[in-house]
Amino acid sequence: MEKVFKIFVYEEGEPPMFHNGLSKDIYSTEGIFINEMEKGRYYHTNDPNEAFVYFLPFSVVMMVEYLYVAGSNDKSPIGVSVKDYIHVISHKYPFWNQSLGHDHFMLSCHDWVSNFYLISHYDSNGENASMQII
Repeated sequence: MEKVFKIFVYEEGEPPMFHNGLSKDIYSTEGIFINEMEKGRYYHTNDPNEAFVYFLPFSVVMMVEYLYVAGSNDKSPIGVSVKDYIHVISHKYPFWNQSLGHDHFMLSCHDWVSNFYLISHYDSNGENASMQII
């Protein structure tokens, strides 16, 4: 399967919120996964045309750390950051637009992911085309 199933990781975005994640914490699975996707040799491809799926390399844990104001209950800056990221990649690459993002994924081991719409994309019928897997 490692020889066939390939994942492309977008290069856009700057650490600490993108391409970075905690690896020694209760949310370490997110950081370990991001690191494996960035540097791994089994599933990673540098050629987006070889990819079956596309990884959005942002860390919800780091976004909470840097964008959320403690006690404010305002999670919108996190959603805006993700929406801006999708805007950038959808205008630079054809892959998001070809599938309406259906072959794109992110990972979060943080329970905040269910509290806001990370990826909202609507198809031509006005139906939400995003999907969440828990």
